[in-house]
Amino acid sequence: METGSSKLTSKPMKIWLWLSIAAAIAGAVMLFPIGGTAVNVLFVIIKAGMITGLLLLLGKNTKGFAVWILFSLGAIVMTLIKWHNTGRMTFLFILAIITDILMPAVALTYKK
Repeated sequence: METGSSKLTSKPMKIWLWLSIAAAIAGAVMLFPIGGTAVNVLFVIIKAGMITGLLLLLGKNTKGFAVWILFSLGAIVMTLIKWHNTGRMTFLFILAIITDILMPAVALTYKK
């Protein structure tokens, strides 16, 4: 039976984590700017936190899951703020929210 740490080093998990990093960066680029300066700075911090959590996981530190999930929740809030500020729903907003839920959920499921 694989341990949580050995599952983190499996090829499928590494690929998923790198895809998650790419998704976090793509989401940041597509959604930026969110609003005013303070909100934009917060958005960058949240995306950096997501990537930090993912890099921790790639470094076999399982605490990265908590970091990633916490900042993913923040990213969802930031997407809702962007949605509110634009006054309309777009496919990009829905995709960003689904991605911020799906990527960590799949990784957690695989880890168990």
